[in-house]
Amino acid sequence: MDRLIAWLDMVVSKFWIGFCCIIFCCALFVKAMYNMADYPYFILNTAVDIFLLLILIGGYLFLFKNMEVIERKISYPVLFIIFGLIGILFVVLLPIRPFSDMQFVTEGALLFAKRDIAGILSSGYLQYITKNLKVALFYGIFDMILPKNVVALRIINVILYLLIAYLSGRIAQNLGYKYPKGIFILVASFIPLILYCNHVYFDFPTYVLCLSAVYFYTKNKGNWKNVLLTAIFLGLGCCMRVLAFIFVIAILMDYIFTSGKELFVNRGRKLILVIAFAVIVMAIPKTCDIAVNKYFRAEDASNESIWTLFWMGINEEEFGMMHNEIFDGERTFEEFYTLLMSRNVKQNIKLFGRKILWTWSQGTYQAQRYGFGGDAGSVQEKFEYETPLTSFFLNNEQTAPRLVNSVMRAQYMALFFFMIMGILGMKEEDRKKYRIFIYLCFGTFLILVFYEMKSRYVLHCLIAMIVLGLRGAEYCNLKLSKFQRE
Repeated sequence: MDRLIAWLDMVVSKFWIGFCCIIFCCALFVKAMYNMADYPYFILNTAVDIFLLLILIGGYLFLFKNMEVIERKISYPVLFIIFGLIGILFVVLLPIRPFSDMQFVTEGALLFAKRDIAGILSSGYLQYITKNLKVALFYGIFDMILPKNVVALRIINVILYLLIAYLSGRIAQNLGYKYPKGIFILVASFIPLILYCNHVYFDFPTYVLCLSAVYFYTKNKGNWKNVLLTAIFLGLGCCMRVLAFIFVIAILMDYIFTSGKELFVNRGRKLILVIAFAVIVMAIPKTCDIAVNKYFRAEDASNESIWTLFWMGINEEEFGMMHNEIFDGERTFEEFYTLLMSRNVKQNIKLFGRKILWTWSQGTYQAQRYGFGGDAGSVQEKFEYETPLTSFFLNNEQTAPRLVNSVMRAQYMALFFFMIMGILGMKEEDRKKYRIFIYLCFGTFLILVFYEMKSRYVLHCLIAMIVLGLRGAEYCNLKLSKFQRE
């Protein structure tokens, strides 16, 4: 059994390193772009893109090299104040009007905060898209003690953004890394996360819950109390989005693989713990669904079909992104399968090749859409009110948003590079240590081959890039030091 597990770890790791190398090499020449009219496309990289990437790689190496200084001289209160102010200033100075799904989630959250259940029951969108109704309830619970406006909901996002940075550092510390404050700075300065503070949607809440689960699991690996806490946080994450199940599978596989034969000794206590873990993870979202259906949905409300999103994920026109002209919420598995099988091999290679390259190299998680909003002709059309910055972000062809977008992609590609370096040359013990994160990325890849394409659907893989990137940065610094001595 141990040999089989080691072999499986090796195969997944080798596949992932090969896949990442191909994506990175392609991304050096071709740049995946996102149009504000909601469609994907590609252009060739420019010298500026390569220059920014080299600058970011050098900047991250400098940061990694000075982690010890950061750990000694900067306190957590200072970090929370600095980056908290950055987040608050951003949402106050660029107050985009809620749009698309975010608009309905915002409306639902404010209705719940005001205890206007009748308003929720009369919302056609929230009654049909149940997953986003649960997101609205999440924000609404916290907004009960805050002013009932959009800014307050975004302040909740700022708190979640800070928690993501803090938990990432503590997870790295659990794995033996000595400088969690440096990781806090690394994550908190990642521009897509700052821009997502404007996005009142599922991404931040689900990610924080999943990171909390990983933190407790890695804190004292194998401790039964921590395993059950992990299950509770993952169950809460699964209430809002099924992507949390990718964390469930990765953690469960790691626990089972690590335990091995011990699952069946001591009266099978570890096996019982695995069963309890699974029961909790399944029971929490099921209980949540029952409560939401009973108190917040009309009796005749219908449900969105998940196969619509898979069907959308294999449309050729926009190679997997939601194509509004063909959107239909009632697709079935049979329709998905029929469409998939109707193409020849050449068509499918072209479709999935473009889709996979775009998803994993786009790099900004579409944060410019959710941080800056769509294109508009006036401040009043796009923003809640005018500020000194709003006129610079009216459309995404202006210099400011284009520059931010380019830096975001360079940040992503730099971290992608360090992740590759971190996986290279992994031995069996390394694969065990980082198994959760490699399987997390691999599982996300498998699902997104067919699922509706959005680069923000890989946002939760940032923790894997950070953790594996730390190992890669240490390797690069070691090689550089050796080269300088010679």
